[in-house]
Parts: sequence; structure tokens; C-alpha cells
Amino acid sequence: MRSHERMHRHRGLSAAAAGTIAMSDYRLLLARLYGFHRAFEAVMEAAAPDILIRLDLLNLARSAAIDSDLRALGLDPANIPNLPICNQIFIPGSEAAFLGALYVVEGSALGGVQISRALAPLFGVESDKGRRFFMGYGVGQGAMWRSLLKRLEKFAGNPAQEAAAIEGAVTTFLVFENWMDGWDHACVREHRPDGP
Repeated sequence: MRSHERMHRHRGLSAAAAGTIAMSDYRLLLARLYGFHRAFEAVMEAAAPDILIRLDLLNLARSAAIDSDLRALGLDPANIPNLPICNQIFIPGSEAAFLGALYVVEGSALGGVQISRALAPLFGVESDKGRRFFMGYGVGQGAMWRSLLKRLEKFAGNPAQEAAAIEGAVTTFLVFENWMDGWDHACVREHRPDGP
């Protein structure tokens, strides 16, 4: 079974997509996603900030949306910077590899919109509380995705560049899959105003 198909069967993500995830599990899932996205964004911003600017992604950090969701779900803000961070992020050596890695992560944002809809009954259809990460970038998301695809298309017909883009995508997906495997073992404490 391919990695992408395995992620569709991921217990936490599939429960979120079905709208049946327990709140305690949802907090754990978001905490694990935070650890991946925070590390991924740091690597990507250091590797090629000019590409992020052209794609209008530099100020749209997905980890910030997860931070907001975790706060909305009662996690003490002081604990968020101490959540486990993925230390296996693929470091791209070329623009093609960079865009391949970005393709995986930003492609997942498209599917996230469907998950946000499934989660709406848990939080209220009119509220983005607790599900900002899965709601994605809003109206600009489609344009950003088309811009990314257009940049990837320029490598078509160049075997070395195509291979680099594929390596970036495949490696990033495998890192994400491995990282998410431990999602329900994360340490996430709720903020309790009347106790520790």
C-alpha cells in the first residue's frame, strides 16, 4: 500500500475526516501536526524564502493556525512551544526538490478543507474555533495551489529536475507518515484554571 493510501487510513486523520474524533484525540492529533508543520516551515523559510514570497506563503504559516486551534481547545499557551518537534524534515537542495516537498504539504491543505467541514458540528458551523488549520487559507488557496503547480510544470521534460521534485515529494510524505505514526503518544496538557 502506498504512503498516501496509508495516511487515508490513519486512525486520527480518518476519524477527523469522519467527524467522529474525540476531543482528547483531536488535541493529540493537532499537537502532532504542529510538530511537523513548525519544523517544515522553519526549513522551507531558511531554504528558499523568495519562492515562498512568490507563492504568497511566507506569512501564512500553518503552524500558527494549529497554535490557535490548540489554544481554543484549552491547551495552556505556555505548553505549545514545548510540544515535540519533528527533526527529520527533508532539506531541499534545489528549487525542484523544494517545490516537490511543498507540493505534498500544500496539497494536504486542499483535503483539509473537507476535514474542517466534517468537524463543523463539533465546534459550530459558523465558527472557525478549533479548526482553523483544516480550514486552510480561504479564498486564496486555489490561486496559490495553481501557482505552485505552474512552477512545478516548468520542470517537465527535464529528467534531473523531475527526479529532484519527486524525491522532495516522496521523502516529505514518508517523513510526515513516520512522524504521524506516533500521534496518540504525544504529551498534551489541557489548561485547567482551577488546577495543574
